[in-house]
Order: sequence, then structure tokens, then C-alpha cells
Amino acid sequence: MNYVIGCDVGSQGTKAILLSTEGGYVCEAYEGYPIDYPHPLWAEQPVELWLNALSLAIRWLIAESGVAPKNILALSLATQVDGVIPIDDQGQPLHSAIIWMDRRAAAQCGQIRQELSEDRIFELTGLNLDATHVAPKIRWLADQRPEIYEKSKYFLLPGSYMAYALTGELGVDFSNASSTLLLDVHTRDWSPAMCDAFGIDPATLAPVGPSNSILGKLREAFSQRLGLSPETLVMVGCGDEHAACLGAGVTLPGLVGDIAGTAEPVCAASREPVFDVTRLVETHCHADPDLWLLENPGFVSGGNLRWFRDQFAKGETYAVLDSEAASIPPGAEGLTFLPSLMGAMTPTWNESARGTYAGFTLAHGRGHFVRALLEGTAYAVRDITTQMQAAGIELHELRVVGGGAKSSLWNQIKADVTGLPVNVPEITETTALGAAFLALVGIGAYSNLAEASEQIVKIYKRVEPHPDAESMYMEAYERYRNTYFTLLPLFEEAARHGL
Repeated sequence: MNYVIGCDVGSQGTKAILLSTEGGYVCEAYEGYPIDYPHPLWAEQPVELWLNALSLAIRWLIAESGVAPKNILALSLATQVDGVIPIDDQGQPLHSAIIWMDRRAAAQCGQIRQELSEDRIFELTGLNLDATHVAPKIRWLADQRPEIYEKSKYFLLPGSYMAYALTGELGVDFSNASSTLLLDVHTRDWSPAMCDAFGIDPATLAPVGPSNSILGKLREAFSQRLGLSPETLVMVGCGDEHAACLGAGVTLPGLVGDIAGTAEPVCAASREPVFDVTRLVETHCHADPDLWLLENPGFVSGGNLRWFRDQFAKGETYAVLDSEAASIPPGAEGLTFLPSLMGAMTPTWNESARGTYAGFTLAHGRGHFVRALLEGTAYAVRDITTQMQAAGIELHELRVVGGGAKSSLWNQIKADVTGLPVNVPEITETTALGAAFLALVGIGAYSNLAEASEQIVKIYKRVEPHPDAESMYMEAYERYRNTYFTLLPLFEEAARHGL
């Protein structure tokens, strides 16, 4: 029997999954790593962390499964989006990866606003002019690290860098490229207007193509490092939330992919590009080349919960925190949380917004704070699904995946807040699974990505909204929105003073 590997190179770790070419699950492995925060709103990772984790995870798959390396035909990666790694003419990284949650390039966005209107930018790219995207980060390197910028041969996204390290070949798929602010979402190629505005030579960017196309074979050095055959094929790969949608079955109309990881992208597939006039929701390319993806690329979510546990419940499990939160009634007895610890992506995009707990008293305990945090993310999901519906997307199901999908309480809260039933797939870590689908289609085991998704994805649990809780959350949701918009001028005033 033959096999493929799919890998999720995420913000907090790398997960690898082994599937048979018939789509059967064999085993999976995970290797974690930290994020560096050298300054407020900065976030970086040395690329060697990703490569080491990938090597350890794949070697564990081989050891655990007993599969001969020669029978592993292909490997595909799904990686965190919106990061950038400058490399020199020898392929060596010149700077740690500036990752997706980093918002240091706000000033560079301000400069571009003087040259191009935000409406024109959105019309071309489907994106908001925001410091989380790649182009402002490249411009920041030019402005603040000119010695690195001048030595850079290419500016690669995390997926492009990893695939280049493995194969020596350059490539980026439509989905990853569509989150850079440099891709024309209509033509699905680099936009001359956007490259000119940011002063970026398109020749320093990887060529764009389909996610499931074969990029090359493993370099000899990396085949030894990973324990795989040098004949192993490597696909171009895609973005992590895009692969998660494939692995969750979000290739059909009416489904919303809610990817509850460190960040929480919320996505819906469309056969044509759809544009949200409020720009809360962006228009990206899907990992499936036949589709587009209407998405909010993700507010920090699981990262907030991890921060809370590490700071205020060190040594406790998430299950213990869930249990404490479950004892608190819906609405957390007036306690409201804004999930904006790294700026806001909803209810509006605003890099000045900050995380907030509002309305607590001496009667509130740790369980209230945990429940308010879980509810705050659910309110953010509702912001996004409401706007998708306003843009003309019909929604009938929230499909929750990622680490957050393991929390029954969180799933119930999301169903109650959004009014949509929540379905949880059997395999909740769908990013690595979706990456494996790319490999399966790339080697011809399935004819297309929709077929692989429809045949392999199975639903494990369905959670229906509770009518009583829905009504209770109406008031709490409005309180969340009022809190955000009331505090917004204070956030912006603080930002003007560098806070």
C-alpha cells in the first residue's frame, strides 16, 4: 500500500498526518515551538524551528506506522499565511520570519493610503490595507532594515520558504498569494499596480500556481533529514486556513469553516469572487483552484486562551478551565471580553484596539473570566457570519475544526451565539488533513480536491443551538459591540501616544 503525508506548519507547532492513497487515516504527530514577541505587536519565529519540527513529526510518523519510506509517495504542506522570510542568493534566511500576527508595519500602510485609495486596493486584491498582510512587512524591511532588504534575492511566504528548503524550487499557490496584498484576485497573478505601490519587484516573489501541482522532489539532504525517499514528491501547498477548509469539507455552499486555532479564521466557499462592501470579510482564493474563499483571516482566539492559562492558571488543563466556565450562566453575569490582544479583526479591522475585560466585580471568579473569553470569540464569529449573509452568502451550518473544536462548551456557545448548528468532523485537526488532500490529488489518487474532501471528511458530532441561550445572548452580544465601539476612540488616542 502507498501513502501520503500532509503537514500543518502552524503558529505554535507542526502537525503531520499519514494517509493511505485510499484516504484512510493511519497516524499523526505533533511538535510544538514558541513565538517570539520582541516588542509589543511584533511576532517572529526562526525558520529552523519549523524545519526541526517537521523533521521530528515526520520521523515519528514513520516510526509509529512502520511504513517503508519508499511507499510514501508525496508530501504537502499547509502553512501559516501572511508571514515573510527574506532570503539571499544562496537561499539562506536573512531575518526571522515576521509572522501573520505581527503589526509593526502600520506606518507603511499609512504611506500607501496616500498613494492608493482603500477602495481601489480592495477592488484589486479583495483585501484590507492592514499591517498583518505581507506587502507592508516587506516595505518595513526596506525602510527599517535596508541592509537586509538590499541583500534579499527573494521574499518568501512561510509555505514558499518551506517548500523551497525541501525541493530547491520556488512556488506559491493562489490561496497563499491572495493574502499578500500583492495578488490581483481576479487574474490570480501578481498585480503590477500593487507591486509598484509598495516598491516591490515581482521578480523577488515566487511564481504563482495551483496548490495541488507538483513542485519537485525532496533534496537529498532533506530526504535524509526527514527519513523519506529522495523520490518523494512535494506539492506547492497552500495556506493553513485554506487547507483546514478542505479538510473540513468547506468546498460546498452554505458551510462556514470556523478554524479555532491560535487564530480563528472564519471562511465560506464561493464559485465566484464575492466582495463585502464593509470590508470586514475579505475575498481570497481557495485552496481548490476552482473556488474563491470569503473569509475574515482570523482574530487571535486560542492564543488568548493559552495566554490566560499561562498567566492566571499555570499548570491547569483546558478541561479544568472549561469545567469552571460551564458552571457560569450565558453572558458571564455581565462580564464582557474583547478578543483584541493583537489588535482587532472584528467588529472592525483596527490595529489600535486592545484586549479588554469589561464589567467585572468582586463577585466574578476565574470561571467568569474563562467563559467571557470563550463568549467573546463567539461574538466575533457572529460578527463575521452576519456580514457574510449580508454579502449574499447563504449559511446553514458552522463547521468547527482545530484545537478549539475539542471543547464541547465552546462549540455550544458558538451555536447559541450564531444561531447556526455546529458540526464537528471526526478529524478536527483538518489543516494537515487538507494538506494531505493536495498530495492525494497531486499524485492522481483523486480527480480533484472537492472529490477528496467529499469522500474522506466524516462528521462526528452535531450541536444544535439552545433557544433559551440564544435569547440570553442577544443582549450580551449587543453589550460586546457597544463596549468595542465605545472604547474605540480611547484605543486610537492611546495609539497616537505610542501605547
